[in-house]
Amino acid sequence: MNTMKSIGLCFFGLSVKDLAVFERVIEFFAKKNKAFHQCSAKTADLFIVNNEPTAIKSAQEQQQSQIIITVSNQDDGFTGIYDIKRPLLITRVMRAMEKGAQLCGKSTENKTTTSKPPVPKSNQKTKTTKSDFHALVVDDSAAIRKQLELELRDTPISASYAVCGKDALEKINTTQYDLIFLDIIMPDIYGYEVCRQLRKNKNYKRTPVIMLSGKTEPLDEVEGILAGATTYLLKPVKHKDFQKTLNRISRWLYDYA
Repeated sequence: MNTMKSIGLCFFGLSVKDLAVFERVIEFFAKKNKAFHQCSAKTADLFIVNNEPTAIKSAQEQQQSQIIITVSNQDDGFTGIYDIKRPLLITRVMRAMEKGAQLCGKSTENKTTTSKPPVPKSNQKTKTTKSDFHALVVDDSAAIRKQLELELRDTPISASYAVCGKDALEKINTTQYDLIFLDIIMPDIYGYEVCRQLRKNKNYKRTPVIMLSGKTEPLDEVEGILAGATTYLLKPVKHKDFQKTLNRISRWLYDYA
């Protein structure tokens, strides 16, 4: 086994609430065989510093070759080599820690040298490993698919795309997805029925399903929930609403996926 060195983190001036987010991310990375750990300033590779003068001064007094990443409020100036803006969303912290590892010139992966894995049988499901999570976006509108592609671009979620209900069900039967964005009104099979069929599949009993629709009647949302949807977003999808929903779903995935 060839195990890469864990990245040492030392924190300066962060609140208990901020530290709790970093601790959750460290735990999550450990499950994914990516190594970070808290340590003293002397042995740290990265300093995570609250963007205020006292904390920054304390970090600079300790600094030798460490990289400084600052945690700032939205209206603060940029101080560190890399900056994380509050609120501390899990996805922002993950990106910052991986960026910090890159700046250190170190890998966080625990790699194992093995023989070439066998080719999966045709009836076995495959799971994409490009990102931490893999989503399926189902929508007959090219504009909506492109919008969601852009929304997901800076997150640890990769995506595949289906243009109709039949296409979605075929993909679901061959690939395991971590979450699904599902349009309701499609030319062949309505999203409600796709969701009902999906929930009959034992591999998708708990997978988050986010319904997408331009229909605004409360009964439409109720029908989606009855079909097995996790939550409901109106189209055109607003950036703020999408990211808020994605953050909530992501927290669930980090804890239970």
